[in-house]
Amino acid sequence: MPMVECHCCGHDVICHYTILEKYGRFWLDMDQQVLFGSGLCQSLRQMSQQWSAVLGSSVGLRTINDRIKQIEPLLRQAHGEPMVDVPAVVQFEGIWLREQTQTETIKLDKRQRKRKKCKGKKVVVLVALGLWTDGSGKREILDWQVADGESKAAWEPFVQRLWERGLRPETGLQAVIRDGCGELGEAIAWVYGTTVLEQRCILHKLRTVADKCREELKGETNKETRKQLMEQASAIYQAESAQEAKQRLTAFAEQWRARTPKAVATLERDFEQTIAYYALNGVARELIRTTSLLERTNRELRRKFRQVCCFGSSRGAEVAIYIQVKRLNARWSKQTWWETSHALYFDFLNLHP
Repeated sequence: MPMVECHCCGHDVICHYTILEKYGRFWLDMDQQVLFGSGLCQSLRQMSQQWSAVLGSSVGLRTINDRIKQIEPLLRQAHGEPMVDVPAVVQFEGIWLREQTQTETIKLDKRQRKRKKCKGKKVVVLVALGLWTDGSGKREILDWQVADGESKAAWEPFVQRLWERGLRPETGLQAVIRDGCGELGEAIAWVYGTTVLEQRCILHKLRTVADKCREELKGETNKETRKQLMEQASAIYQAESAQEAKQRLTAFAEQWRARTPKAVATLERDFEQTIAYYALNGVARELIRTTSLLERTNRELRRKFRQVCCFGSSRGAEVAIYIQVKRLNARWSKQTWWETSHALYFDFLNLHP
């Protein structure tokens, strides 16, 4: 912070700067850079070493972390922002991470101070990915929520929030794709009823069939038989129409029910929901019959989760997810993360001028 003196009398001049703050060590370049580094999955330790070398003095991990978490108001704004451009298809999925929580047990730290003991617990991030079917190839993470599990009580407010933000059939929503989680299905039915098409992911269905197949056809001697069964099960979903798919299922059941009754029963269960995509015309089947694109998105999020290992607070986890969401959405819209991360800090400044 520069000291200003009067040229006439030599006394100090009391003045306030628009950008520089009194006793401030950092300028906005650091705030922008730590957001950029966090989006690229750099650790707090790596960023601390970098800025300690730049400034020539130690920059603590907490200092770096606080400058990342200060954008939390943007996160709250994103959760409540109305949707102007509504996608035709939405995929839902949950992804797990670890988070620290405090217990009532008291322990002494290295300085013999009393501290509450922390333990890690698993929480799930509920994610909604929007897909546009107008030929543009546009996709975007619409929203997310950290919850204790994938129960109906967790999914319901999340789906309801999307409805309130504008994700409705009358604004353009046509189909919802999900895995086999029955609790999610109940939440979607409670919010949307029968106004949108509900498609079960066929990959999740076929994985479950494969698990039952391995239980009933054990050993190396049945390897080829298992392969043949799964090829025929997959071929059902290559049919040209829903009626043809049902006919293939009937033939499949007649051939395999005696040897693998569990696998056949698993495939037949809720089969109608796995072929709902035939009712949508003009939409690529690859987009609407599986949650594959959301699975790939979750792999990107897991990169950050593995780097952190265990988040120290729910606030830190939420901000980290928000930064990754902004990075992925920027990449899919052909924008650079460098520009997006820098603009992100100015968005925060606009909220707190």
